[in-house]
Amino acid sequence: MDNPRILIIDDDKDATDLISARLKSHGFLVSVTNIPEDAFEFIKENTPDLIILDLVMPGVDGSEILRKIRLDKKTREVPVIVLTAKLDQSDKVSAFNLGAQDYITKPYEPEEFLARVKVALKGASHGAVAKKIKNILITGGAGFIGSALARRLLAEEYKVAVIDDFSTGRRENIQDMLNHKNFSLIVGSITDETILSKAVEGSDLIYHLAATVGVKNVIEKPLDTVIYDTIGSSIVLKYASAKGIKVVLTSTSEVYGKSKKYPFKEDDDVVIGPPDVNRWSYACSKLLDEFFAIGYYRERALPVVIIRFFNIVGPGQVGRYGMVIPRFFKAALQNQPIYVYGDGKQARCFTYIDDAIDIMLKLSQSQKAVGEVINLGSKNLISIKDLAQEIKRITRSSSKIVFEPYQKYYGSRFQDVKKRVPDLAKLKKISGVTPQTTLPEILKKMKRYFEENPKELDRI
Repeated sequence: MDNPRILIIDDDKDATDLISARLKSHGFLVSVTNIPEDAFEFIKENTPDLIILDLVMPGVDGSEILRKIRLDKKTREVPVIVLTAKLDQSDKVSAFNLGAQDYITKPYEPEEFLARVKVALKGASHGAVAKKIKNILITGGAGFIGSALARRLLAEEYKVAVIDDFSTGRRENIQDMLNHKNFSLIVGSITDETILSKAVEGSDLIYHLAATVGVKNVIEKPLDTVIYDTIGSSIVLKYASAKGIKVVLTSTSEVYGKSKKYPFKEDDDVVIGPPDVNRWSYACSKLLDEFFAIGYYRERALPVVIIRFFNIVGPGQVGRYGMVIPRFFKAALQNQPIYVYGDGKQARCFTYIDDAIDIMLKLSQSQKAVGEVINLGSKNLISIKDLAQEIKRITRSSSKIVFEPYQKYYGSRFQDVKKRVPDLAKLKKISGVTPQTTLPEILKKMKRYFEENPKELDRI
């Protein structure tokens, strides 16, 4: 959009002079009216690309002005940024209900204000967003899911940049892509703003997967879990918001906590354990990530899609952080004891990686998914005890199944979840699909993978 035209409606001349000068210095064409009703005379002759409206002016109902802007055919689709000198939640809600794109409270930081103006204009110019996407950033892209996603995107001829600090990601996961002409690797942490900001700069879409991996890591490193997951996500969202870049944020079924309301539905209440039980640091951190993302969507019009994963499994996943299926396969194929924690009655729904990637791509391209929290899981429910028995059976293993207390591995305060089942109605409504690979098919694929890649067993 060349030299966008901006209309400012504000009775404060000093404020409009300052805003106008700043916008003009960045190449915008700016028109100002200090008398709100005069704005409509201007609109009769001109169609602005963006309107900046002071919501609170003496003797003027700013909401009524916004309502008239939305009723006028010429400005019905024009983005509106609302300004106000006071933070009033009811005014904010009213403004968004009337179709405002952003809500900024005075005083504001000049560079952030300019960034949000650009975001509003960029959002207005988006037609078929998915068709324009060429450069994709994946945080945590050397992990199990991130590397599978990168591989799929390269196959579809996108340019893919991966950022990973290899704290849990593996170079082996991306080895086959390192020499691909459309692949680039950035070694670093998402908590490093210098690295992250540069990575975001060249992106059209961000898949934010970087997070703590595995129950074992969460238990042993609760502080790292909170710092990495929450601060890292806030930095990703901040820089994405400054550029107006869509973020697909991956969350987890852990956020449902100890809830016993099955199946888990996206708008259900969550039941989180106490803070002195390390297990719940991850659930709370990822839930806060979701709040961050929804906040950026509602207040700053950042397009976000939040996906709650339910036990994604497949070739390339390692068991060193507690992942149960690769751990069971290693024991079974080596005829070693298969250790089941607790009584084995805890049950999970396992989702095949290819199904998860397919659906992630659909959701990232769906306008219906923007601003939504969506479960991504399967109906492959099985108890861990039965899972151990099934893996032993299909591998024809002589392994003994041994039940051991959680406390031996996770400490005396560990708490587990008895059952975790997703409600998939929302996923089906938005994407039109749900995961279809059955558990027997999943186990068959993983058995073949380990038999063909025996060295992978040494990494579990």
